[in-house]
Amino acid sequence: MLGCESLFFANCNDAAAAQKSKRESPTRIRSDIIDIKRKSETVDFISNVVVEKDDSSLLAQKMTVLYNEKSEGQQASIKRINAKENVKIFSEEFIASGDFGYYDPSKDIFVLEKNVIVNNGTSIASGNKFIYSLVTKKGNFIGGKDETSITGNGGDKRVVVVIGNDLQDRKKQTKKSKNEENPQR
Repeated sequence: MLGCESLFFANCNDAAAAQKSKRESPTRIRSDIIDIKRKSETVDFISNVVVEKDDSSLLAQKMTVLYNEKSEGQQASIKRINAKENVKIFSEEFIASGDFGYYDPSKDIFVLEKNVIVNNGTSIASGNKFIYSLVTKKGNFIGGKDETSITGNGGDKRVVVVIGNDLQDRKKQTKKSKNEENPQR
């Protein structure tokens, strides 16, 4: 359900149509090298790979597309796109990076895993897994980093978020407090 109320029934049909057209919008893939394996229904894209879906992009050095060969009267369809090596997601709202990732067209999601960092221009978040919905334009983190993190909290496994200039503001506050305690004359 798209969350429409009965008073807005006419608008629900418009929203449903827009939702359907987004799902049916093409997925474009570009790379320097393409290796097609028809028997296994896979295509390897190698070097400078870009997947574009609506207003979001998934980038990596290597991607493998798993697809269903077209049967009589139907088009071929993508089951999943696996990405590795310098994986990034670009959207209007943020830039994200991780070690591995994939695109699942049946759920309309991009997923990044391991050492994930998301930056929206004013905030930075890090974690082990980031799931971004192309439908709702929202992302969710799962877990946190093990060894190092953007705030230096070491082995903390929770998601870490730094909002705005939070770290710089804290440093300024600490410096200001010290100056108030020890005024120079």
